[in-house]
Amino acid sequence: MSQVTAVGVIDLGTFSGSDASARAARFAHRKLGGIPLIVRMARRLSESMLLEKVYVTGASVPKELMSAATGDVAFINQPMSHLCERLAAAADEGRADWVVYLPGNRPFVDAGLVDRLMATAQKTDCDYVGFRSTEDDFRKLDHLGLAGEAIHVDSLRRLRRNADRLPCGDHGSMASWLQSAPGAYHLKFLPLPAELDRDDLRFAVEDELDWDDAELLYETVSESDGGWRDLTDVLEAHRELRQSMAFRNKG
Repeated sequence: MSQVTAVGVIDLGTFSGSDASARAARFAHRKLGGIPLIVRMARRLSESMLLEKVYVTGASVPKELMSAATGDVAFINQPMSHLCERLAAAADEGRADWVVYLPGNRPFVDAGLVDRLMATAQKTDCDYVGFRSTEDDFRKLDHLGLAGEAIHVDSLRRLRRNADRLPCGDHGSMASWLQSAPGAYHLKFLPLPAELDRDDLRFAVEDELDWDDAELLYETVSESDGGWRDLTDVLEAHRELRQSMAFRNKG
């Protein structure tokens, strides 16, 4: 069997037009522990054993944001582009068989969870691999913000040909796209670790309260591995914070 090549892609969204307030774009310029958020994400994602390279993509990304990450991040900036077009561009440049996609608002992305996706993708004949909660709720995975979604490049190119039929926003589950896109796709889902399959965990950054939480968590786990188990251990001792996260998840 030939070697399977995979790249990670962190998408920042659109910085112009009606989508300029997209989640990832809103926080892309922030720093966590003095490190630009996109650089932190790229470093954490690059710890994956099964990804060859990490790209950061976006539409009309400001020059100052790109220059701030020079040396740490491979940028692909495509004005007036759809998310699936940017992902496909990264796959083409990296000559990849698979792409692991994450929006750029996940400062605690866990390389171990990403490797679980890719380990399955490498031995499974499917178009997509992602995690699934027991409630089968895509939003729970989105709010959790610890892993990504893996899509085969052939399937991504099929999506690119139908980009005009896909949602216009810069975010959303790739799985939901595939389930509604023209044609048939084979999707495989892995169960979330039981410790993460709950309603009171939220590590994606979607608003200012999320950013405050991210700063608190960073300060607490920065001296440790900072993996998902460290994060959940911290939250076990912060009942009020978990309650706040649960309230925002419902919203």
